[in-house]
Amino acid sequence: MIYKFSTIEKILLANDVIPHPFADASFSVGLGFALGSAVKLKITDQLSMEFKDVVAIARAANVSEPGTELILDCLDALGYAHKKGDQYAFTKRGFKCLSPDSPQNFRYFILFCDYLYKGYLKLDETIRLGKRAHSNMLEEMTDYEWELFSRAMIDISRTNYKEVAGKIPIAKSAQKMLDLGGSHGLYSIELCKRNPNLKSTIVDLPPVKKYADECIAQHNASNNVSFLASDFMKDELPKSNDVILAFNIIHGLNPSENEALAKKVFLSLNNGGIYAILDQIKGIGGSSQMSKATTSYMALNLLHQAGGKTYSKNEVDTFTQKAGFKNTVLKKLNAPGFGVIICIK
Repeated sequence: MIYKFSTIEKILLANDVIPHPFADASFSVGLGFALGSAVKLKITDQLSMEFKDVVAIARAANVSEPGTELILDCLDALGYAHKKGDQYAFTKRGFKCLSPDSPQNFRYFILFCDYLYKGYLKLDETIRLGKRAHSNMLEEMTDYEWELFSRAMIDISRTNYKEVAGKIPIAKSAQKMLDLGGSHGLYSIELCKRNPNLKSTIVDLPPVKKYADECIAQHNASNNVSFLASDFMKDELPKSNDVILAFNIIHGLNPSENEALAKKVFLSLNNGGIYAILDQIKGIGGSSQMSKATTSYMALNLLHQAGGKTYSKNEVDTFTQKAGFKNTVLKKLNAPGFGVIICIK
């Protein structure tokens, strides 16, 4: 992400002397593709905090020297690499985000975005029709694409699962939780860690069980967290729950589907139970352009990929109140455009 501008550049950008489409429609797009190629072609695998020359990097990645140098120059522009003559090394941010040796790397998220980009060649058709022209993306995914998706969600969740867990007011008496579409289960794992009496069941499609099992094992959480292979939109939900999570779920559903889901959740909760919704929330960031960019881009992406959209707090209140929930509270997250809505039965 280009984040450093000179004083002159700031002035020229503010006054549109440097036209904003130059960045928005040109190098931002190209740099995004370059970042995907850098990871996909394993160019980043050859980088470290020590400087290496282009020839050695290209040879180790088995790609051309001219192409490698161009990709590395893009990483330099984005702040992920330093350049010294014909040598390159990771910056601290580059190592953290791109190195396979970094436990905080974002490599699968980058690869998943690279996969999504290819589908944008048909975006015009979606806009003309007002809906996805083909079947839901999830219905077409291969095992490899499920891995990209699942591990990308792990990358994202690692950045906020502790923050999110701190936003959910779970009673000491709570014992039973459902994590709808919980995939990897990191949120369930953290909430159960903070509430030892709590048992959580991740309710998700069979292809993601592998990644839930992996995370549960890594965190030694098998006594508190389990996986139920099920389509929560079609199947009955287990009853008598104290907490039900729907994290990054409502944006993939239309309003009538969200109303139906909220009703199922309401009937599956005990009195006083919590329905916790985490999502991109329209309007949550006020005048923040980064927040607006997050929610508007995600809305476009969701329409194109899955027929979904992003919702405002008022829109969420509409379908949760129809289901029977009366009190809702919105809590902002650090990530721009994201929030947690707590609904009490």
